[in-house]
Amino acid sequence: MKTIKIEKTGKTAEVWLSRPEVHNAFDAVMIAELTEAFSAFASQADVRGVIITGEGKSFCAGADLNWLGASRRAPYEKHVEDTLKLSAMFRAVYDLDKPVIAAVNGTALGGGMGFLAVSDVVIAAQDAVFGLSEVKIGVVPACISPYLLMRCSNKAKLKEYFMSGERFSARAASEAGLVDYICGREKVFEAALEKARMFAHAAPKAQGVCKQLFREVPLMPLDAAARYTAEALAKIRTGEEARRGIDAFFEKRKIEWE
Repeated sequence: MKTIKIEKTGKTAEVWLSRPEVHNAFDAVMIAELTEAFSAFASQADVRGVIITGEGKSFCAGADLNWLGASRRAPYEKHVEDTLKLSAMFRAVYDLDKPVIAAVNGTALGGGMGFLAVSDVVIAAQDAVFGLSEVKIGVVPACISPYLLMRCSNKAKLKEYFMSGERFSARAASEAGLVDYICGREKVFEAALEKARMFAHAAPKAQGVCKQLFREVPLMPLDAAARYTAEALAKIRTGEEARRGIDAFFEKRKIEWE
């Protein structure tokens, strides 16, 4: 990997955006490497959760403007191709049936906020700065908008951020539902590790089904959701994982999930 670093602490994979000289802005190489990494995590049984964070002072400044500038004269079809790859990267993070924690160690701008939107838990430094700055250069945060709209609890405020491009604080991000926890910059990564350890106490397949429910059920009519959820529960109840968990409960013993 040229633009990211992957490390391991216990059962937690750490993905470090590693272009600090450009505030961890992503280009075609980083997009491909992140897509590959998160697709691979799905089949790695020894990975129970993933933390994504940035090297240096910034979390992610969004798209590398040098990369964007190099393709500004490209035809429409090339732009569609590039943005579909960007969408696939965010989808790989969103679809991972394991907990994903964003440890926002500093500034998160533009597409960098997409990582917040596709993560399950977002922990931010109290002095972190956020912004959907695309409109300032005549672009829009289109690829990340489906995920931001699902996560954000204040759609009117999100619309304002989309249309103004103005920067806002960690507290404002929290009030909009984009950030879950705020702490000192020096404590962000340790807080993310602690959250990952907490997630590792739960049954992995059940955890994955929980994420699937949040992805699928809001898109369904109520009758379809009733059938879907009944089948999901029946399937998990009759599986080996539930049998082990229920046996451990009645035998009053702790279970270590693999």
